[in-house]
Amino acid sequence: MWTDVLSWALPVAIAVIVVAVSLHSIRKNRGKKKNFTERTIGILRGAQNTGLYVNEQPELLLRFEALQEDGRTEPVQVKQIVPMTELSKLREGSLFPIRYDPESKLGVVDTAPVADDALQERFERFASLRNPRGFTSEQRALLRTKGVRYRAMLTDLCLTGEEENGCSEVRLTIRIDGKGGERVLSRTAWMEDKCIENLTVGKLVNVSVVEGEGEAPPLFSIDQDSNAVLY
Repeated sequence: MWTDVLSWALPVAIAVIVVAVSLHSIRKNRGKKKNFTERTIGILRGAQNTGLYVNEQPELLLRFEALQEDGRTEPVQVKQIVPMTELSKLREGSLFPIRYDPESKLGVVDTAPVADDALQERFERFASLRNPRGFTSEQRALLRTKGVRYRAMLTDLCLTGEEENGCSEVRLTIRIDGKGGERVLSRTAWMEDKCIENLTVGKLVNVSVVEGEGEAPPLFSIDQDSNAVLY
């Protein structure tokens, strides 16, 4: 069965669940496993049935964007047997730990637990490159390592009309209620449409906040339990 092995609190807005899968690699992949020397995070971009079945379970061709050290991506393909009961877990935009051969660009979904700050930093560089007008990779790392968690209410959410790389810019306002009274924070963020659909005004959300230095405003992110990537 499939198991969640890591939840990363991404500074941009959510906690991304990285899923490890106990899939059965097809035999031709097993023979090449020793060549899968590169370990990284793959963003699922497509899944196609190859027509092969093993014990009535389909073999799928999975297409990933594999994150590189500089934050860029390269295409990687994985062929594996996936249980019928687990097909719903294969959602476009989901994140999976993968190992692959840098030459052939073939790989496998990695079933080992992920707890690697270097991979988190790689993802932060990727997110910053994709939406350069959003948080920098340094700001994302600061929110991940220094952010204080609160429960807050989303009090306003509106589109600005700006779009970039498949994401839309939105204006967010949250209210944090505490013993010292209420606190209202606002910011713009870049999000995929399917992530925006998960946010509704009046909803309680988990946020991470880093206080600004001097007169600088605080940084905050909204942490969603989702497999989709939010920018």
